[in-house]
Amino acid sequence: MRRRTTIFAFLMMAYAGGNAAAEEPRFDFLEFAESYSARQSGTIALMQGIETGSREISQPTDFSSTSDRLTSLRRDDAGTEQSLDLSNLNELLQPELSSSAATTLNTPAQVEAVEAITGRVDTGIGTTAPIEVIPASTFSLASQPDVAETIAQSSTAPTVKTQQRSPIAMDPRVRGYHGGQVYTMMDGAYLAPVRPDLDAILTKVDQSLIGSSQVISGPYGLRYGSGFSFINVDSIPTPRYENGAENHLRLGTQVRPNGGQTYNTATLMGGADKGGYYVNLGYRKGSDYEAGNGLAIPSSYEALNLFSAFGRDIGEFTRMETKFSLLDQGETEYAGQFFDVDALNHYGLTHSFIHRNEVTGFGWRVDGWVSNTEFDGDTDLSGKRRNDFPVLQRVDSALLAAPGVAIPGARFNGDVFGDLTTAGFRAGMTNDPGNGYSWGAGTDLRYVQQEINEFYDISEFGIADPRFQTGLPTSEIVDPGLYAEVAADLKPFWTVAMGGRVAFASTNADGNDLQAQSNFKDISGNINRDLDSSDTLLSAYLTNDIELSEHYTTRVGVGYAERLPDLTDRYSDGLFLAVVQSGFSRVIGNPELDKERNVQLDTRLDVEYENVRGRVSYFHSWIADYNTYAVNAILDPLGARLLQAVNTDQATLFGFESYLEADLCEGLQSFGSLTYLEGTDQEIDQPLPGIFPLEGRVGLRLSNSTPDSSWGLEWGWRIVDEQNRLAFLRPVGPATDPIQMESFTPSFVTSYLRGYVRPSDRVNITLGAQNLFDQTYYEHLNLRLPADGGFGETVVLSPGITPYFGVEVDY
Repeated sequence: MRRRTTIFAFLMMAYAGGNAAAEEPRFDFLEFAESYSARQSGTIALMQGIETGSREISQPTDFSSTSDRLTSLRRDDAGTEQSLDLSNLNELLQPELSSSAATTLNTPAQVEAVEAITGRVDTGIGTTAPIEVIPASTFSLASQPDVAETIAQSSTAPTVKTQQRSPIAMDPRVRGYHGGQVYTMMDGAYLAPVRPDLDAILTKVDQSLIGSSQVISGPYGLRYGSGFSFINVDSIPTPRYENGAENHLRLGTQVRPNGGQTYNTATLMGGADKGGYYVNLGYRKGSDYEAGNGLAIPSSYEALNLFSAFGRDIGEFTRMETKFSLLDQGETEYAGQFFDVDALNHYGLTHSFIHRNEVTGFGWRVDGWVSNTEFDGDTDLSGKRRNDFPVLQRVDSALLAAPGVAIPGARFNGDVFGDLTTAGFRAGMTNDPGNGYSWGAGTDLRYVQQEINEFYDISEFGIADPRFQTGLPTSEIVDPGLYAEVAADLKPFWTVAMGGRVAFASTNADGNDLQAQSNFKDISGNINRDLDSSDTLLSAYLTNDIELSEHYTTRVGVGYAERLPDLTDRYSDGLFLAVVQSGFSRVIGNPELDKERNVQLDTRLDVEYENVRGRVSYFHSWIADYNTYAVNAILDPLGARLLQAVNTDQATLFGFESYLEADLCEGLQSFGSLTYLEGTDQEIDQPLPGIFPLEGRVGLRLSNSTPDSSWGLEWGWRIVDEQNRLAFLRPVGPATDPIQMESFTPSFVTSYLRGYVRPSDRVNITLGAQNLFDQTYYEHLNLRLPADGGFGETVVLSPGITPYFGVEVDY
C-alpha cells in the first residue's frame, strides 16, 4: 500500500520524509579573432588533452583586418612544410555543397574547415571518443536565446537534448546524463547553476562570442574533471592586427514576434600586433509565448549581459587572456514551478597563460577562475495563479481543505534566496612532436560553495505555526585532481589513445546553518548525520580509431569514471526543487549518498563518399550506485512529490545516433538523422526519469554554391515518437510497489524553415520560422501537473509558430 500524505503534511511535517541552421555566413568580427588563434595553434586543444599524432600545424605569417594573405603551414607525411592558402576565409568556411561539407548544419568536413582557421579543437581522443564540435557559425543571432538549445539543435551534437525551464534557461542532457553528471566549462572555468530548477548552466554565455563548443558524450573528458559527459565552451580569442592599431564595431538585433522576444548586441573590438580586446553588451527580453492552440505560457524574461576580453602576447609562443562576464537577469517566469526569479546576478573572471611552440610541438596552459551567482525569487508573479494556467491555486485549494480552515481568498506565499561561488585553477602541458606519439598531463582544483534558503508563509489560512523555512545549508566541494594521457599511431590506419585520472574530493555542510527543525537533527535538536564526506575518484579510458578503407572508419572506446553526488542531493533540507516531471517536488538529501561509478562502451562507424556521408554510433553504460530518489506520493494536491535521495545498485543507459546526408546536385543536399535512448533502474526493473523518446530529423538544404555564399535556405522536419516508457521510483517506507513519476507524452511532428541573405561582406540578414505549421505539442520533459479536482491538466506546452528576423552589421 502506498504511503500518501496531504499537502499540509507536505509543507509542515517535521521533515518526516527524511526518515522515511542554415549556417549563417562568417563576418570580420569572428574572422579576425579566430584567424589569430591559428597563430597559437593548439590554444583551444591544449587543456583538452593531446593531439593524436597529428602532423598538421597552423602558423599564419601575415594577417591583417583587410584582404591581406593569411598563410598556414601544413606538413606532408615526410614532415616537409607546405604552404596552405587561407586568404579566402569565407570560401573556406562556406564550402560548396558539392564538396563533402554542408553549408547549413555542421558536418565533420565543415568542422575541419573551421579547424583550418582556428587550429585543432579536438582532444587526444578526438577521433576515437564520442566528441562533437559545434563551431562559431552555429552560435549566431538566428539561434535560440539559450546556448544549450542551440547546441541541441546542431546536427553535430545529436546526443544533446534540453529540458526547458524558460526560454533563456535550458537544462542540457547528454545521452541521459544530467545535473552534475554533465561537467560543463567555459574558457577553462567550471560552470554550475546556483539552483538546478531556477538557473541554467549556459544562461550566462552570450553565444555571439562563442568560438567553438565541444560535447564529449561519455566519461572520456578526464582532463576537465570527474564526470560522465562534458560540455566545453570556448569564447573567441582576442584579435591581432599586423598593420597597426584598429578598432571595429558590430551591431546585431533579432526579433521573434511570438512572445515579443528581442535579442540585441553591440560589440566593440580592436587591438594592434601584440594585443587586442573586445567588449560585448547584450540585452534579451521576452514576454509570454503562445503555444499552437493559442494558450499563453508564462515565460517572460529580461537579461543584460556584459562580456569583455583583453589579450597580450608576452613572447613569441606565449600569450595571456583575461575574460570577464557579467549577467544582470531581471524577472523571469518559470512555468509549472513553485517559484519565479525576481533577480539573478552573476560575475565570472578567468585568466589564462597559454604557450604553444609549433616547431617543437610542446605547449602548456594555466587557467585560474572565480565566479559568483546569487538570486532571489518568490511566488508573487501573476503567471503563478492564472485561471487558464493554474499552478499555485492547487496549493491554496489543498490548504483550504485542511481541517478547521475556511478562509476564502487565502494564499500560500514563498520566497527563495540562493548563492553559489566557484573558484579554481587548472594547469597542463602537452607534447606532440609530430612523430605519431603524443602525451599530456596536468592538475586542477575545483572549489564550489552553495547555499539556498526558502521561506514560506501560510498565515492567511489561520494555521498554527504559519511560517517555516527549508533550504540547503552552506555546503562545499573541494576537488583536486591529476591526469595523464597518451596517444600513438600504432599503424598508419590505427590510432590508440588512453588516459587516467585520480581526484581526492570532499564535500561538507555547515551544521550551524541548519534550521531548528531539520532532517539532519534528532528530536532533541542534535545533528544525527555525518555532514562530511571524502571520496577518491578514479577515471580511465582506452580508445581506438581504425581506418577500415578509403571510405569507412570505425571508432571503439571504453571509459570509466566516478563522480560526486550533487550538493543538492547530499544536503537539501526539504528544498522545493522541480527535479522530476511534476513541478511540485520537494527534495530531502542524503549526506551518506555514495559516489556514482560508470562504465561506458562506445562504437561508431563513419562513411564518407564524394556525394554521400554518414555515421552511426552505439553506446551502453552501466552505472553502479546511481543517484536517484525514493518517493512519497502526495494525495492533495495530486502530482506533488516528496523525494528522498538514495542510491540504486545499478542503472543502465543505452542508445544509438545516426546521420546521413547526400548531395543531390550542386547546391542541393538532403539529410536525415535518428536517435534513440533507453534508461532502466535495474534494481526495481523500471524506466529511469528524464529519458527522451525516439527522434528523427529529415530535410533539404539549398544554397548559393558560388564562393561568396551569399544566401542559403534549409527546410526540415522533426519527428518525435510517443514516450510510453514512463519512469517509476521506489517508495519511501513499507510500501512495496514502485510509484509512477511520469505521464504519457504523445508523438508530434514539427517543421522549420531557416535561411540567410548576405547582401555584402558586412551585412548579414537571417530569417526563418520554428514550428512552421503551428502545431500544439510538448516535450516529454516539459513540466506538467495532472488534473486535480476542479483543475484540469496544466502542461508547459512548447511554442507555436515562431518566426524570426535578424540583422548584423560590421563597421
